[in-house]
This record gives sequence, C-alpha cells and structure tokens, in this order.
Amino acid sequence: MIRVFKIIATSVLIAFTGISAAFAQDRAVDDPKGAMDFIANLSLDTQTVWSDSKLTADERSAAFKTLFERVTDIELLSKGILGRHYRTASEAQRRAYMAAMTDYIINELDIQMQKIGFKKLDITGTTPASGKNGHLFVRTKVDREQGEPMLADWRVRKKDGVFQIVNLEVEGINLLITNREVFSARIKEVGLDGLIAELRDSVAKTSTAD
Repeated sequence: MIRVFKIIATSVLIAFTGISAAFAQDRAVDDPKGAMDFIANLSLDTQTVWSDSKLTADERSAAFKTLFERVTDIELLSKGILGRHYRTASEAQRRAYMAAMTDYIINELDIQMQKIGFKKLDITGTTPASGKNGHLFVRTKVDREQGEPMLADWRVRKKDGVFQIVNLEVEGINLLITNREVFSARIKEVGLDGLIAELRDSVAKTSTAD
C-alpha cells in the first residue's frame, strides 16, 4: 500500500511573534528565528504527546491529529500530492479525497512514529526555499532510539503571522513530489475513486489491527 511519508514528528502550538512583528515580517524567509522556534516547539510538544503514559492509544492519536492539523496545511499538501488530478476531479470526489487523505496522513504518521521513535530533534540551520512565496527550509537532525540520526528539512511558510509546514524532505526524499508520482500511478491503475477507497481501507485495517 502507498506510503505517504516517512517522518519523525510533527505537532504543536501555532507560533506567533507579536502582532506588529508578524505583519512586518510576514514571510518565513524574513523571520528565520521564528521559523526555527516553531519547529523546536513542534518537536517538544510532539514528544510530550508520545511520552504521556496516561493517554490511551485512541487519546494519543486524537491529540496527535489535533496538533498536526494545527501546524500543517493539510489541504495544500493534499492538493499538491494529487496534482493535476485534483483539478479534474468532481466536487464530490474532492471532498471524499480530502477527508480520506487527512485521515491517511495522520494514520501514517502514527505508524511511522511507532517504527522510528526519537530522542531529540536538533535544528542545524535554515535555507531559503525556491519560489516567490518566501518559504524557508528549517534543517534538522533527528536522534532516534535505534539506528543512525535522520536528516529532515521542514518547508515552512508564514501567513498572517502564523507559521505552517507545507512540505517535508526526509533524507533528500521530497514528500510532495515523491507521493505525487505514487498517487498518479495508482490513479492510472484504479482511478481516483479507487485511490480514495485504498486510502480509507488502509486506515480501517490499521485501526482494526490496533
């Protein structure tokens, strides 16, 4: 089954840097410190959720979903991954895809977090992203419980003073581009409705296994 991405963590509080500063520097590339603080807080809050032994599996997943939806533009990611197929989809298909994709991404993150595990995330610097949107890559190294450290670059935007994740590169693998190719191949084989069914089925099987 399709794997949307291999990732370490994501979560947290939306970062504000003050109203006046937010509108004076309303691009991530103009506020590298704010972007780095955003990712640092994301790492800390994610670890808090995953290390809370009082939470049940369902409660942990719910908390993780809430945090992830808060800091990530899931709609932008989902549309980008589907690419040209989103533009040709019907309104009903778009709604079904967005709902299935949101659940699938959260579920996949849950699975990968359990597989990978991590001790801490170190921010190693920033790099301006290509394009005219003022996005910024926050570069990080993730120390895992087992295995070698993993390198991850978080593509961050800032809009109306709020930071959001809009893409991720793990060990040089681009989440959006790589999975756009995977999804396109699946649509050729089973159609968009078939892909949506596969996304739902993947989440349902994982929930049953838990």
